[in-house]
Amino acid sequence: MIDLDEALIAAMKRRDQASMTAYRALKTKAAVKAAEPGRDEAQRKPSEEEMLALVRREIKERKESNEFLAPSHSDYALNENIIEVLEQHLPAAMSPEDSEAAIQKALQEVEPAGPKDMGKVMAVLRQSAPTIDMGAASGRVKELLVAKQDA
Repeated sequence: MIDLDEALIAAMKRRDQASMTAYRALKTKAAVKAAEPGRDEAQRKPSEEEMLALVRREIKERKESNEFLAPSHSDYALNENIIEVLEQHLPAAMSPEDSEAAIQKALQEVEPAGPKDMGKVMAVLRQSAPTIDMGAASGRVKELLVAKQDA
């Protein structure tokens, strides 16, 4: 798990603006998560899974922000640097071969009747293969389900 305080101190010592901004943003999101209603004292610190979700959300927000900025804009470059810093904390993505194997396994487990069961397949896939590229997997699952229905 990312030790945000330690990472932030190291970034401050290096005077790395992108890293400082990235870790401050994560620290803020983690504090908001910890203060959610219904969390008791034992749950005050976000879990590893929750921290990964926060990192992914921050990356997504930075990418979406860059969609509206010109590459010559100073914030565009800062966002790209922040994304680079945050991506270091994500687990390595699955290879295409491993992704295909995980999709086939999920299809066998769910035994879908057609595209209407896509949500069930994706839920199983999300649990069994958390490092899979869900966007690519979604397209592949849909393709297989449509082919199965047409057959």
